[in-house]
Order: sequence, then structure tokens, then C-alpha cells
Amino acid sequence: MTKKELSDFYEWFIINLPYCLDDLIQAVWKTSGFESWNADFSPESLDMLGDWFATRVETRDLSLEEIDGIKNKMTSAIEITTWDLTSETKSLAVCVGMYYGQVAIKNNPLLSWEQLKGNKRLADYGQPVISGSGVVPLNPVRVANVLACGIARGSKTGSRLRGAYEYWSKLIMPKA
Repeated sequence: MTKKELSDFYEWFIINLPYCLDDLIQAVWKTSGFESWNADFSPESLDMLGDWFATRVETRDLSLEEIDGIKNKMTSAIEITTWDLTSETKSLAVCVGMYYGQVAIKNNPLLSWEQLKGNKRLADYGQPVISGSGVVPLNPVRVANVLACGIARGSKTGSRLRGAYEYWSKLIMPKA
């Protein structure tokens, strides 16, 4: 992407963040068993959100053409998965990541959304991240995508959303 396209993407992300959060909150509340979710942006709210997200993660099988395309790009022999997250799951991961990021910001006023620029070799180059002075940037959307893949594989549960937040927040909180 060009610098202009990256700036436009970030602007789109920030402008749409409140709408995406509203859609997410409404979707959770409309789900049986989750009507009482307290979407107050507290770390505790990540517990029920993670559980809800786990019920929504879906995969699709890759076609033979897609598998061959992946294999042709590989420079070494490693095992690849024959599935991918559905588009709906990827969209939900963006919204869950946005909520996760807002939890971080609302619970630590030194943090804010930023677009990671500079070194194009960084995995999160051009992406919206949570950052602050002296804080290693965190990509909350990547956190939600990784969680979704772990849920799909059966190696993670929804509780990992809060666990990931707690781990990261301990790294950024000043020592008493």
C-alpha cells in the first residue's frame, strides 16, 4: 500500500471503530446466554466476550487450488493447514480486537491507537496498534485472529482473551 492508502486505511479504522463496537455489543446481547454481558470496557468484560467469540469461530476448507498456491509459495517443507477462518469470523475478530484495544486504552490513559509506521519489515507495519511511551506496540486485531485460530484448532478457549490482556497489561503497568 502507498503511504496515502495506509493513512486512508487508518482513518477508516478509527472512524468506524465506534460503529463496529456498537455492532459487536448488539450481536453479543442478541445471543442467548449473553444478554447480560456488561460491555463496560473492563478487563472482566473480556471473559464473557471471549466465551461468546469462541461460539462464533468457524472455518472453511481450502480448495485444492488454494492449497497448491500456498505450497508453491513455500520455501521450505512445513505442514500447512487445509482450512481458513471464514470471512465472518475474520470480521468478528476485527471487532473483538477493537474492543480489546479499547479495554487497554480505557484502563491505561497512557495508551492510544496509533498506526505502526517506520520499518516495513515489521509484522504490524501499517496496522492500528495500541501504543504508548515506552510500550511495545500491541496489535489487538492480531490477538483476536490468533485466538480464533487457536479456538478453531482446539488449543485455546475464549478465556484466553482475558488471559492475553492480563499478561500484556502486566508488562506495561509501572512497577510499584
